Amino acid sequence: MTHLKRETGGPRIGIVGCGAVGELHRDRMLAEGVDIVAISDPDADSLSRMAARLPRRPQLFRSELDLLAAGVVDAVVLCTPHGHHAIQANHALDANVHVLVEKPFVTSTAAGSALVAKATERGLALFVAYTRRSRGHARFLQIAAHRIAPLHRIAITRAQPWFQTHRRTWRIHGGEGGGFLLDAGASMLDLLLTLIPESIHEVDAVLERPNGVEVDVRGSVRLTFSGGVRVELSLIGDATEKIEQFQLYGEHGTAGWLLREDAPHQLYLRPPGGPSEIGDPATHRTLSPDAAFVAALRSGRSFGSDTARDLYDAASAIPVVALIERIQAEAVWK
Repeated sequence: MTHLKRETGGPRIGIVGCGAVGELHRDRMLAEGVDIVAISDPDADSLSRMAARLPRRPQLFRSELDLLAAGVVDAVVLCTPHGHHAIQANHALDANVHVLVEKPFVTSTAAGSALVAKATERGLALFVAYTRRSRGHARFLQIAAHRIAPLHRIAITRAQPWFQTHRRTWRIHGGEGGGFLLDAGASMLDLLLTLIPESIHEVDAVLERPNGVEVDVRGSVRLTFSGGVRVELSLIGDATEKIEQFQLYGEHGTAGWLLREDAPHQLYLRPPGGPSEIGDPATHRTLSPDAAFVAALRSGRSFGSDTARDLYDAASAIPVVALIERIQAEAVWK
């Protein structure tokens, strides 16, 4: 295990990828009081922008390999295209460096399993930044699902102007791990799998690539779980506004959340006959992935096979990767 150099400010963090997502993690890490000592990006302008917004000038590198070879970090945050995560995480683990990687972890189950095994063998932290796991509305629904169980149907919608925003970026290229299902749908599927601990019996999906785009921009996915729960997931990556909706129907009531960009968030549970209970997300929040990552490293413990898994442990992200692989393989592509 990498030995941390500071009890108060440590670990020494490196950020790999200095785009918009890298900036989010920069702010979250600074809020935890850690030192961002190194950053890397092949784009010189992105490097300069990130460096200028840090309280102390970091060392600058054009690749994660150069950053890791310098031996100046205890941990890295990977904020790069999805298709790069596996090889970059592998390089970090080989350098005995802890890793926090952006969701959805990797693009293949085999790569994810190999990385988890290597991290466990070396006693290194390998976390995946599923931020919605920390948010109050998601955790409220997990509690609500138990209260209204057994569930029989779930309806999910994720819509946003994703294509309009990213049409000139790596997210529109299959080789980089692009596509709306992998990029935005993964968070919805991650929450879904925490609500239903059963295997998936059947997948029926249509993925659409409009206007000659090489990755999915829209999707309609129907899942049937082994216990009979049916799920309908609608993905609209070229919508005109951001919407996230999760609706649960159970034998003992209904529950749901609706997030819209210019309206109050709705979060409720309604037992049979009412009245509805309005959820307060603030009462259910927990540590963000960045905060949990820093706290785990500051504890000085190992992350081997004899250690309990953390909320953001990469092993918990593999089922989502496997499900996305299955959806992509079994879908009708239009």
